Amino acid sequence: MFTTPSVDDSQDATLLIVDDQPQNLRLVADYLAENGFDLMLTRSGAQALEKVDLAPPDLILLDVRMPDMDGFEVCRRLKCNRATADIPVIFMTAEHDAEQKLMGFSLGAADYVTKPVQRQELVARIQHHLQLYRLQRLLHHRTVDLAAKNAELEAYAHTIAHSLKTPLAASTRFLEILRKFRGDNLDDEQMHLLEQASTLLHNTGGAIDALLLLSTIASQDAPLGAVDMQAVVARVLTQLESERLSTVGQIELPQTWPAALGYAPWVAEIWLNLIGNALKYSGTPPRLRLGGGRDGAQVRFWVRDNGTALTPIHCQQIFTPFTRLQQARALGHGLGLVTVKRIVDRLGGEVRARALADGGNEFSFTLPPVEPS
Repeated sequence: MFTTPSVDDSQDATLLIVDDQPQNLRLVADYLAENGFDLMLTRSGAQALEKVDLAPPDLILLDVRMPDMDGFEVCRRLKCNRATADIPVIFMTAEHDAEQKLMGFSLGAADYVTKPVQRQELVARIQHHLQLYRLQRLLHHRTVDLAAKNAELEAYAHTIAHSLKTPLAASTRFLEILRKFRGDNLDDEQMHLLEQASTLLHNTGGAIDALLLLSTIASQDAPLGAVDMQAVVARVLTQLESERLSTVGQIELPQTWPAALGYAPWVAEIWLNLIGNALKYSGTPPRLRLGGGRDGAQVRFWVRDNGTALTPIHCQQIFTPFTRLQQARALGHGLGLVTVKRIVDRLGGEVRARALADGGNEFSFTLPPVEPS
C-alpha cells in the first residue's frame, strides 16, 4: 500500500552542508545533529561536488556566496548531472534579493532560507523537502517497476496469441474440409452448428490478431511520414466491402484529404476499426460520413454515423479494454477501439468519441500536420 513517509523518516537522512564560513557551518551542523540528521560538511563548492559524487546525500544546504565557485554554479552542475539532478537543494543566503531567489529557483533549487537561520523553520523546511524527495523516488521506482511488468505482460500476450494461431488455423481448415466433403450429409441443425463454429473461430482469430497488434505497438518503431490518406482509406474500404454490402451501408467520402504525418500501416488499422465498427453499430442501413480538417495544431479525421447517440459516460468508457456497449448487434472482442487509442497515442495524437447534435456519433483521431517546407 502507498503510504506517505512520516516526519520521523527524516532522522535517517544524510545532509550535505556547504558554507565557507566555519562559524556558520558549525552552528547549523550542531543544531541539525541534535535533531538526528547524519551530516557531511564542506567549505567549498568544488569539495561539495566531490563529496556528492562519492556519496550522494538526501538533501543539500548550500551557501550562495562562496569564493572560487558560488552556490549557483554548484547547483547548476548538480542539476546537469543525471545522477544528482533530483537531490533537493536549499540555498542559504544573508540577502533578501528577489532576483537572486529567482535565479536559484531557475537553476532547480527547492527552497531558500535566510541567514541568520531560524532553527525550527530550517528543520521544518528540510523535513518537507525530504518527504517530497522520497515520494518522488518511490514514484519513480514504482513507475519503472510498472513499465517492466507491462512489458512482461505484453511479451506474454504476444507469445500466447502467436502460439494460438496455428491450432486455430488448423481448426478452421478442418471445418472447411467438413463443409466441402460432408456438407451434403449434414441436416439443417448440424449445418447451423457448423456455421456457428466457423463464426466463433473467425472472431477468435480476430481477437488474437488484435492482441498481437496491441503487444507490438509499444515496442515497434513507427517512422512518421506524410500519409496518402486517400489511398489508405481506399484500401480499407476494399477490405470492408463485404461488410458494407451485407449491411447495405452508405459511405460518403470527402473530395480531398488534409495532409498529416503518420505511419501508414497503423493509420490503416485506425480506419479499419472505426469504419468497421460504424458499419456494425450504426443505423439500419448505416450511413457514414468520413472527413478531416485542421484542428488547432493538429489535423483531425473523423467517422460520423447515424447510430444511437452515445451518453457522455459511454464516450469515456468506449476506449477501455474489452468494453463493448452494444452486445446484441454484432460479435466482437472489445479490443478494436483500444487498439485505435494505443496507435493514436504512439503517433502523438488523441482519439475521441462524441454524440452529434443532429443525431448519430463521431469517432475522431488527430495526427500531426505536414508543415510546409
